[in-house]
Amino acid sequence: MVAAMVVCQPGAWFREAVEALANQTYPELQSLFFIVDGATSGLVDVAVDVAVDVGADAPVDPVAVISSLIPQAVIRRVSGNPGYGAVINEVSRLVEGDGGFFCLLHDDVALEPRAIEQMVEEVFRSNAGVVGPKLVDWDNPTILQSVGIHVDRIGEIEPTIGLNEKDQEQHDSVRDVFALSSACLLIRSDLFRELGGFDRHIEFFGEDIDLCWRVHLSGARVLIVPAAKARHRNRMDTRTDVQSAELEQARNRVRSVVTLSGRWQLPLVVLQMLLISVGQVVVGLFGGGLKSAVASLRATCGVVFDIPYILRRRAEIRPLRRVAASEIHALQVAGSARLTSFFRRRSRRIQQAAFAQRDTKEAIRHQRTVSIVSIVVVCFVLVGSRGFVTDGLQHVGEFLPLREGSESARNLATSYFSGWTNGGFGVSGSNPTGMMLTAVSVTAFFGQLGALQTLSVVGFVLVGIAGMWRVPAGFFSIRARVVGMVMYAANPLPYLALNKGRFSVLVVYAMVPWVLRMLVRAESDVRGAKKTQMLAASVLLAAVVSAFVPSFLSLLVWLVLLWVAGGAIAKVARDSLRGPVQLLGVMLVGALVLNAPWSSEFINARWLDQIVGLPADSLPRVGLAQLAQFDGGYLRIGIVALGLYVPVFVSVIVTRSATFVWATRSLLFVVATGLLLVLVDADVISIPTPDLGMMLVVVACGVSLGAASLAGFVFDDELSVSYRWWKPIVGVSVVASLVGMVPALSMGVSGSWGQSKTTVAQLYVQMQQDPPEGDYNVLYIGNRLSLPLPSEQLADDVFFVVADDGELTFSDRWSNASPLHDSVRDAMLAVINRQTVRSGRLLAPLAVRYVVVPIIDGAESTVSRPLVPPSDLLRALATQLDFRRVYQASDLVIYENAAWLPSLAVVDAQTAELSKQAGDEVLLSSPLGAASPIARSQGIGSDVFQVEPSTVHFAVPFSERLKLEVNGEAVGSRVAFGGTTAFDVEIAGSARVVFDTPITRYIFVLIQMALWLIVITAMFDLGRFTRRVSGLGER
Repeated sequence: MVAAMVVCQPGAWFREAVEALANQTYPELQSLFFIVDGATSGLVDVAVDVAVDVGADAPVDPVAVISSLIPQAVIRRVSGNPGYGAVINEVSRLVEGDGGFFCLLHDDVALEPRAIEQMVEEVFRSNAGVVGPKLVDWDNPTILQSVGIHVDRIGEIEPTIGLNEKDQEQHDSVRDVFALSSACLLIRSDLFRELGGFDRHIEFFGEDIDLCWRVHLSGARVLIVPAAKARHRNRMDTRTDVQSAELEQARNRVRSVVTLSGRWQLPLVVLQMLLISVGQVVVGLFGGGLKSAVASLRATCGVVFDIPYILRRRAEIRPLRRVAASEIHALQVAGSARLTSFFRRRSRRIQQAAFAQRDTKEAIRHQRTVSIVSIVVVCFVLVGSRGFVTDGLQHVGEFLPLREGSESARNLATSYFSGWTNGGFGVSGSNPTGMMLTAVSVTAFFGQLGALQTLSVVGFVLVGIAGMWRVPAGFFSIRARVVGMVMYAANPLPYLALNKGRFSVLVVYAMVPWVLRMLVRAESDVRGAKKTQMLAASVLLAAVVSAFVPSFLSLLVWLVLLWVAGGAIAKVARDSLRGPVQLLGVMLVGALVLNAPWSSEFINARWLDQIVGLPADSLPRVGLAQLAQFDGGYLRIGIVALGLYVPVFVSVIVTRSATFVWATRSLLFVVATGLLLVLVDADVISIPTPDLGMMLVVVACGVSLGAASLAGFVFDDELSVSYRWWKPIVGVSVVASLVGMVPALSMGVSGSWGQSKTTVAQLYVQMQQDPPEGDYNVLYIGNRLSLPLPSEQLADDVFFVVADDGELTFSDRWSNASPLHDSVRDAMLAVINRQTVRSGRLLAPLAVRYVVVPIIDGAESTVSRPLVPPSDLLRALATQLDFRRVYQASDLVIYENAAWLPSLAVVDAQTAELSKQAGDEVLLSSPLGAASPIARSQGIGSDVFQVEPSTVHFAVPFSERLKLEVNGEAVGSRVAFGGTTAFDVEIAGSARVVFDTPITRYIFVLIQMALWLIVITAMFDLGRFTRRVSGLGER
């Protein structure tokens, strides 16, 4: 029998541990001590005495203590700190023979005199491989610490004893357990050598579960022997330099599970770990424990980096597997130990809060209130969205469908790398970064496009609500924070966005609270690695959101301006206000750099429209009352939503100190943003502004934080007890807020937030996709709010957008301006100004076959609240000789252009000759004709077709990169009709149109991907990532 103890920075208590070992009644007990001194790595004999500094404890000389109490003990000194497992494994090398036992100990364990004797007796009695004692608290031996470890299939520990549970012999029966604490366990020496000891790659945390799991695999038993008793200090957190114990523990757990689980159970176990980790992150946002949840999720995702290690480790363990995996699983806890631990932690926090407040009932009530309210809020959103799950999203507004033909991950990635944007007429240049982000999202959802779209739009609402919960963390109590969260969830703005298909508003609603949280952190002067992580996260957030909503960048400027101004008014220290300004600069620059080279497309005459928003004269006039209702007058009872504003104004009156700062900023969010919108709406000032709904998100944040500030005063401010005058106005605020929630609550009744079942998109299908007469384009023109895609302004109240034939999909929302759009603008201005009746010929080389005027789209314009078409537009279109009205109803008017030319076609000789000229006079002089249409393939190219010497016309902006390959030889392109593309073919043969992607495009994309990877890595601590990769290389 050899008792081996690892000694690391011992304190005065160390003498008790050695005395306990010296007093053991087991005969012929030999003692071996490993003294870790924290120098360079290695294992050497002791030649000199070692004094270890123990910090708060009195320094002790471990060699002197051991020599005085156990003179015959063998002492070895270990330089560095390779971890408990790696050090204790040396006992199998230093001790010869396989017929004995090893009692492996921490240096803070004091055994009772008969503990080793009792454990050895139980080994022979039960034929066990590993046994361990009952561990109790060092200072209070009546408190249980460990009576064995039980785990579930993903390695999570199932608590077997309660917090501060008394030892009343309730756990004193010998029984099988899954694992024992490494603080003290007794193992057969032959078994320890066969297993290879502890996993040498685990320095701290989890080595005991890994070893005992392998003991089970070998067919041996693991028993707890409660008759053997030991006191344990268990102060590991104060004696190691591990930077993140939670992350290290999660990583070791995941690696053990993946290496030790059976091959057939492994996929399900990994999936279970991933799903539970994601679920815990979601729960952690509301219920606490977010740090440990993120650590678990990171560890699970880190399996990808550990694949080489996992494969080697599984190969090492394979000869030890003598027991089926199903038998091992039978020893594990059914269900989820993490769920049980969650409820135990919640109970523990309630108890701790009760001790701190000296009022148990009140603390429990507060915690339960938060949990119940959070569950109610989530259920409200999910129940109100139930129709989206059963019937799917209606294709209204920006809710364009995702289709396999155009939005598959492969097609999106191919288009992104090609350097050709397909939206509108198409154009050579940089593709939007959002296209690649969508491809990544589609891949993450395994190609389930419908699930991706439904979960994303509903998830945006929940993400925004969770963000509002996090904004004032550290400043307000949980009750005040939950009030702010409820007010944000009760605002009708996101549900109207779901109703009208405002994808951009939903994205902004989800992300603005998280931006506010970053501003809070920036103001708190975060330094070092945490600051790097915060900046990286902020850049990533700004880059992702601006990839889909470019005007989000201008909203950021406005948000930070109000934040700093509110802080200055409330007399926040000037140094504290520098952080948010610096954060804004980093976010703007970082977002533009990560979205480059696409962001360079904003440098044009329309940069204000793209980065800031639409001109003031193009915005709808809704009036002050409808602006304040958040709904633009959509809801009949929307006027009662004004009650949500009352707490904001009351909070400024009653709050003080730090709470007054929050109240001031909240008021500024509401008043300044509202004043700007009113001035623009009344045409007092004429400046571009972001979309009305996006600006109202700032107001919604102000309303929510104002209510949280007022709640913070009522619940947390000591003066609220002595001041009585505020109670009547606070009561009015509560009543007004409850009334203001009615519009949002009423919208959830329908199950789809009142979304129309009939939309104008259902009528677009009558325009054929890829018809035999050739591909074509569609010109949508009319009121901006009724158009299905982001549009360009034609006149004061007339907007237009161009799309190709077939169903409109999510990819169609990305289109860059091209010279052909200017040609459309000129042609339609000539129609509106009654300058021509042959506009069809002007649109013919642009392949515009249909001109569509949406009137009622089922979102912004409804049967009960229709948007009147721009004045004289329909009458002007009716005067055109080339336009034939093929459909007219109260919701839609469609004209067909009889003079249209297929998008890709072989043209007749007359048209070929005319294509060499430019100007409206040329097009108006005679009609254009196509000899035969050519089918286009997905993207910019075409299918293979047979061609004779002729001219092939392509209705896309001219680019030298466009080629026509005839029999493998490239035919160069030329400008046709002053803007489109033509190929003059001189030989017959098989031909196809191709786009020659420049090599610089691939270089730019690779650089962009590298920048994204750097930012993502920095968000998770670049130094830690580097150390981990280097550690894998060493192994």
